[in-house]
Amino acid sequence: MALSNEHASRPGVILAIEDDLGDVEVLHLALERHQLAWKVISVSFAKDAIMYLGSVGPYANEALFPRPTLIVLDLNLPGMSGMEFLTWAKQETNLPPIVILSYSASQESRDLTEKLGAKGYFVKSPDLKDTAAMIEALLALNQGWIASPNGDECRNPRL
Repeated sequence: MALSNEHASRPGVILAIEDDLGDVEVLHLALERHQLAWKVISVSFAKDAIMYLGSVGPYANEALFPRPTLIVLDLNLPGMSGMEFLTWAKQETNLPPIVILSYSASQESRDLTEKLGAKGYFVKSPDLKDTAAMIEALLALNQGWIASPNGDECRNPRL
């Protein structure tokens, strides 16, 4: 399914499942640097992300917590890991695309996350400039992942 340019370039909501506030800040900085009006909502725990996606508990107000267009997931999370979240997400329908941001460059991790439905895998760098460039690449690729208005998912053919 092809996306219109208008829909692909329209800002959306990124749900960042990330316990490192520095990494969330880098995501914000990359968006600001390119003057992209995406809204970032971050949660530190995968279980909070599940509540957010289900619009339950403190996330019940959909005006304050809108449906995300993209999920950015760290693998190393306290409590429920990113892999466990992906296992849960694989059983769900109508979720937005999920991309991984991890310090692990392991091919095994890449392969497993792809099997579990992740649309992309990006390796974080301890260097702020490298991480910002990686997030910018993620956002550029996202244009092919944005869910269509009817909820169909569009996979980026470059992956």
